[in-house]
Amino acid sequence: MQFQIFKLIIWPKSPEFPPQVIPFELGKVNVITGSSRTGKSAIIPIIDYCLASSDCFIPIDTIRDFVSWYGVVIHTEAEQILIARKVPLGNKVSNEFYLSRGRIVSIPPIIEEPNEKTEGVKHILNAIASVPYFNLSGSEDEKENYQARLSFRDLMALIFQNQDIVANQNILFYKTHAHEHRERLRNWFPFILGIENIEILVARQRLQFVEKRLGQLKKEFEKIRNVSASWMANMLGHIKIAQEYGILNQEISDDTPSDELLLIAKRIFEDIPKHSNTKIENIESANKEIIQLEIEERNISEQIAEAKKRLNDVKRLRTNLIDYGNSQQKRADRLHISMWLENVSSESVACPACGSSEHPKSTSELSKVISAFKKYEDQSRNVAEVPTSFSREEERTKLELQKLLDHKEKIQKRFDLLISRDKKAQEEFQRNQQMFIFLGHLKASIETFEKLVDGGDLQKEITSLEMEYSDLQVKVDKGKMQLRIEKATTTISQKMLNHLKTLDVEEKYRRVAPRFIIKDLNISILSNDGNWHYLAQVGSASNWVSFHIALMCSLQEFFLEMENSCVPSFVIFDQPSQVYFPKLKRINEDTEDEPQYDNEDITAVKSIFSTIANSVVASQGAWQCIILDHADGDIYGTIEGVHEVVEWRNGKKLIPEEWYS
Repeated sequence: MQFQIFKLIIWPKSPEFPPQVIPFELGKVNVITGSSRTGKSAIIPIIDYCLASSDCFIPIDTIRDFVSWYGVVIHTEAEQILIARKVPLGNKVSNEFYLSRGRIVSIPPIIEEPNEKTEGVKHILNAIASVPYFNLSGSEDEKENYQARLSFRDLMALIFQNQDIVANQNILFYKTHAHEHRERLRNWFPFILGIENIEILVARQRLQFVEKRLGQLKKEFEKIRNVSASWMANMLGHIKIAQEYGILNQEISDDTPSDELLLIAKRIFEDIPKHSNTKIENIESANKEIIQLEIEERNISEQIAEAKKRLNDVKRLRTNLIDYGNSQQKRADRLHISMWLENVSSESVACPACGSSEHPKSTSELSKVISAFKKYEDQSRNVAEVPTSFSREEERTKLELQKLLDHKEKIQKRFDLLISRDKKAQEEFQRNQQMFIFLGHLKASIETFEKLVDGGDLQKEITSLEMEYSDLQVKVDKGKMQLRIEKATTTISQKMLNHLKTLDVEEKYRRVAPRFIIKDLNISILSNDGNWHYLAQVGSASNWVSFHIALMCSLQEFFLEMENSCVPSFVIFDQPSQVYFPKLKRINEDTEDEPQYDNEDITAVKSIFSTIANSVVASQGAWQCIILDHADGDIYGTIEGVHEVVEWRNGKKLIPEEWYS
């Protein structure tokens, strides 16, 4: 993926100063050199912060106190992207971003308002990197964060080598000291190296689900099979019971297969009788009378329900009418308009509406109005009186309901008397009840055992999942994947050996390629006694930094050979020469001339720059390197592919002194 740093921008808090812009060359080794405490080591945290990091390791005080925004311009194959982020407030990172995209982006002198948030920036970066939009486990369980979806943020482990990492014998990658980040990177490394593609990842995720589901179904199937063994053995007994009830006439034998018995049992429910069809001559008449009483009891119950509903309707209508009449009566009594008008007309000759006494026929006209109001008031009083028909209907319905209840009670007494008097009838009644209980149990059992016969839903699902499981195993093929992993890591290891030949390591480490181990995110080296040991067991910090540089160059070269890599095409090293500077022995300590150093250490540091530059130049600028170091142009000045960005010495720093002096 073409993704390189084009510019780094820092906006001052004071608007009277222009922003600090640090340009970088694409496809080259860019060097920022300078003294201590000039801001070199803040470059990685600033770029990491702008790329939507969830935490901030930008140094406190000067680099935060006099800054308002940090920004970085990214160069991709299709466009340039300016991503700026507001300075953090205390220990809280900012959620305010400014984003600009285009073929060429301009840098605003002042950022007045944000236009994006953290999640939006992450979404854009994930889309550029084309990382898969799903996790490895298929579960959203927070305990399985190490199998969460791959994010652009996880790829930062492969591009940042800060001071704590670049010469570390225990950790190879940025932020992998945290278990969660380390495990997620380790799990996703096969995809990052192109060993797994999206199709394989989807198949692997589906395989986990199918495997889990198959286990559940097989346990359920086995449990049902064990529980049902006795029922299947007694299937003949169930069928014979159905024959005794007269609900099945089909003949069966001990040799009838279990699946056929199941089909026979299912036919029972095609025509379930309302009563037992047992042929007992002694109880035939009693049985008929019981059936007749049951039918009559059902009819009476329906009539009782209808009478209760009618009674409730009458009561509800009567209550509503009373409420309405009361409200009308209260309104008429409260106003007494006709009485008031009579009093006014008798006490005064003036019109009660306008107060004039000159209206002709005022008394006769007012009498008409009084008559109208009296008529309305009388009607209101009539409404308040509930018609007697409601009371009559309510009483009639109550009497009808009571007769029905009495009739039902008589039927029940006759039914109870008949049952108690005729033992055979009592037995038939109980037998009838037991038949329906038996049918209920039989139906539940049939639903269970349908899953056991060939073609049952449970067996069909198990068979389908087993076929899918076999197909997924072919796609995933752990054996082939392991071979591809070995092939990829062998290629990376061989590239490392080529770089180690030009770096400052012991001669024996230049003869046999080390091993890059994805499982452990580590490097193992062959010792003199023929055993393989991790990097932590190798002595000398100069060896450690050389292995780090060789690995990072080899990984970038490997990513470039892939058809589509999701890893950004740049690496930043902070102080790779720290094992030599400032500990280099000064030869002319008693003079004021520029310091001179031992040739052996000079050669070692030059080998760092030249090895990285050779890799960048050989790729024709397809990847970019940024080195932050004390070493100056006297070390790397003549190396092809190296570009000095800026030198921060003699008062020149990342944060200009005029911003805070």
